[in-house]
Amino acid sequence: MLLAGLAGMVDAIGFIRLQHLFVSYMSGNSTQFAVAVGRGRFGEAAPILVLIALFVLGAAGGQLIAHITGRRHLTAVLAVVGALLAAAAVLDTAPVPMVLAMGALNAAMHRAGHLSVSLTFVTGTLVRFGQGLGDLIAGRAEGWGWVEQALPWLGLVAGAIAAGAVYIRIGSAVAWMPVAASGALFAWSLAIPAPE
Repeated sequence: MLLAGLAGMVDAIGFIRLQHLFVSYMSGNSTQFAVAVGRGRFGEAAPILVLIALFVLGAAGGQLIAHITGRRHLTAVLAVVGALLAAAAVLDTAPVPMVLAMGALNAAMHRAGHLSVSLTFVTGTLVRFGQGLGDLIAGRAEGWGWVEQALPWLGLVAGAIAAGAVYIRIGSAVAWMPVAASGALFAWSLAIPAPE
């Protein structure tokens, strides 16, 4: 939930500062890219395609870091994400390090116990939550574990709300908010025992 909250903060800041483009929600960017191409607006489509490519590179880099660092991958990925977000803040919410950071963040965690986890996108999470609700209504639900699927969505939304509210008060300095959050998560990850 907290990692998804970090993604929500960064995506909200990117959305506000980058003229309604996303730095972590590539489904939205993909739709905007396709619409621009379909309308023949290739000049609008090109920068969106660059964001998508950067996200993929960030995800690949995060996955490599996770493989190299093994059991302590959460800490290592958070260190890289924090450094990239700090670079973005220094460069006045530069999109390149923000998008790379959000791609990399996905390698921080793939599962939380028995649940598959999505950190920078929540469509699949909402689908699994909705399917669990449908099973409950049909009398086919086996327990209440499906309710946990709402936690990443709640985290992402809470992070985005916080960033939007803080942006109103301090403007572009809000870029330091996810830097602080990633630093706190990094410190917390140091205290978590490495998984077996």
